[in-house]
Order: sequence, then C-alpha cells, then structure tokens
Amino acid sequence: MIPEELFTKETLKKAWWLHDSFWHAALVQQFGHTLANEINLQVSEKIFRWVTITLLRKKVIKPPKTIQELMYIFKTVWKNVFFDDLYIHEPIVYKGNTAVWTGSRCHAFDSLSRAGMLEGYACGCQALRNGVMKVLRLKPIHRIKQSLVQGGDSCIIEVTFEPAKKSE
Repeated sequence: MIPEELFTKETLKKAWWLHDSFWHAALVQQFGHTLANEINLQVSEKIFRWVTITLLRKKVIKPPKTIQELMYIFKTVWKNVFFDDLYIHEPIVYKGNTAVWTGSRCHAFDSLSRAGMLEGYACGCQALRNGVMKVLRLKPIHRIKQSLVQGGDSCIIEVTFEPAKKSE
C-alpha cells in the first residue's frame, strides 16, 4: 500500500526555501561569497526566465504594454513561485512608466539572518526581475533603493517599463 501524500504544496514551497538556503551556504563555503553570488544570480535569472516563458505559453500572462501590466505579471510570477502570498499585497506607487514597490518581508532575508549569512550576500531579486523582463523583451531597468538585506526597514524597488530595441 502506498502511504498518504505527506507533503502539501505549501510544505514543498517551504522546502524550496530551505534548499535554496542550504545550496547558497554550500556555494559560499566551497567558493566564497563573490563566486557564490555570481552563480546564484545566474541560476535565479534562468529560473525566472523559464517561469515567465511557461506562463506565456500557457497563456496565463501576455506581453505587457504598460507598467501596470508588468507589475501584474510580477505578481503572477510571485504567486506561482513563492508561498503565502509573498510580495503579492505589498504597495505599489505608479508615476508615468515607473512603479515603486515596497516590500516588508522576504523569506531569503529571514533565512540568511537566522543562519548569520547576510554579510557578503547579493540579493537575488535583481536577477528575478531581469529574467522576467528579458523574456518580455523589456529593458531590465530597475533599481534597489532600499533593501532588507542591506539593513533597510523594507525593500524599495523602482521598476521602469521600457521595451527593448529589436537588436537587444
């Protein structure tokens, strides 16, 4: 007899964060912060490219025409990747083709803080946005104005909507 399913979707998502933390810690131990961060950012961007391509192919999202549509896509990506509505209900302020998102919590920050591994860590969120924006043929224009990882009270991210030129 096959036992009942022990792991729920939520448990598996939490396990992903644990895996991510252990993986990064092992990279730091083996290669040092600089190379560990470089690898982490490369892999994060590729994963979020894949997620975005999958959402496009399944027609869950479509290429955005405005900054509001882009931020909706980010929320859709987050909903499909993270657990407990992480990042979904945080405030966004729009001005022209720019959005300023303010986040008050981050599981990576929490895990790294508990493990005493914040020092030397390069936040992976930039790579996540790069992956999404590049697939959508947008210039990856975003700026971390404040970060929990860098000691801020919150994360404040400015994202600008600008389609990439054909050659980019």
